[in-house]
Amino acid sequence: MQVQKKFATDFIWSIAALVTMNGVLQVLVYPLLNRHMGEAAFGNVLYVLGILAVIAPSVGLAANNIRLVEGRDKTVLNADLLLAMLPQLVVLGIAFFAVCKGYLVGAVDFIMAALLVVLTTLRYYGDVEYRMTLNYKGYFIYYLVLSIGYTSGALLYPLTKSWILCFLLGEAAVWLLLVLKGHVYKPLLKSENTVHISKKVLTLAVSYLLLNAVLNLDRVLLQHLIDSSTVTVYYVASLLGKTAALLVGPLNGVVIGYLTKGKTKPITQKSFLLVSGGIFAAGAVLYLGITVVMPIFVKLLYPEIYTEVMAVSALANLSQIICFASSLLLTIMLTFCSEKWQLAIQVLYAVSFLGLALFMTKQNGVQGFVLASLAANTLRFVFTAVTGITVLIKKTKKGSVA
Repeated sequence: MQVQKKFATDFIWSIAALVTMNGVLQVLVYPLLNRHMGEAAFGNVLYVLGILAVIAPSVGLAANNIRLVEGRDKTVLNADLLLAMLPQLVVLGIAFFAVCKGYLVGAVDFIMAALLVVLTTLRYYGDVEYRMTLNYKGYFIYYLVLSIGYTSGALLYPLTKSWILCFLLGEAAVWLLLVLKGHVYKPLLKSENTVHISKKVLTLAVSYLLLNAVLNLDRVLLQHLIDSSTVTVYYVASLLGKTAALLVGPLNGVVIGYLTKGKTKPITQKSFLLVSGGIFAAGAVLYLGITVVMPIFVKLLYPEIYTEVMAVSALANLSQIICFASSLLLTIMLTFCSEKWQLAIQVLYAVSFLGLALFMTKQNGVQGFVLASLAANTLRFVFTAVTGITVLIKKTKKGSVA
């Protein structure tokens, strides 16, 4: 009973952390930037942030989760993960500037953007400080500091005129917090498992890269296939679905933390099916809530694009909820099967999404894009659930890890 109570408390702290951060972004930072910059210019900012949202969590979260999973039965030290992330950051950093250089002006912008890529990646990795010890109150403080940094940057925007600085202040603040108070950056020692860890991080990072590319492909595809104003419309239309699905992020973190620390029973076929059904039911409840709140939300914060947003919001939000539901199942799968399964599922997802989105967006514009997203995310959820059950059945028969 104590474990369940601690789990629930940690889940609440975890939700509070990410809801605080995203609440600051959605209610303060993004509307403020949209108001000051205009719809088209803000669409360009969302495009750059979309590229960043592909790169940073792919590398940072891969290192974070591998540290938790491999740390169960192997020696894993701080330098192992930093060395694993370094070459990936170099390659993906070059890719970032290749696709975003047209949206950055002058040497100062490029330097700040480089810092933003590095520090955002380290932020996604850095919260492993609190997941390793199941210290979710500390996790909340970590994201509270990040939110205060974002708020400071937003309030300073009329003076600085730098949207990059809005985000850089927050990322720098939490990096400094861990350098001064944490243990994931010091001492910088490496173990005999450095190469093994690097391979694991690379495989999982590629998997996450595919997922995050698809999750943020809306900004890229709509920018190039239609225009930047459509980027803003779709972003707002799917916003509550993405925000509600933030519950999956905290739940992912707490679940994998407890499973890798042996605080819960091992996953079985029956429990995996129950979890899948529970996630589906929770998604249905979230969707009903979003349907009620969405018109009010858009009318208050984005009244100038209300009609365009409401035309696509229902299916856009449903697609997001299904997507993040399958992400939770994939996180649970990471604790009982190889990360190679993650890669296989994400490859299937990316190929189906890209093929459907390119074809249907050209045929029916933003409506076609929404339908393509919904179809690909539904396929991913079904394939993830079936794969998880199949792996567990094989484990039961053979008594070995898939």
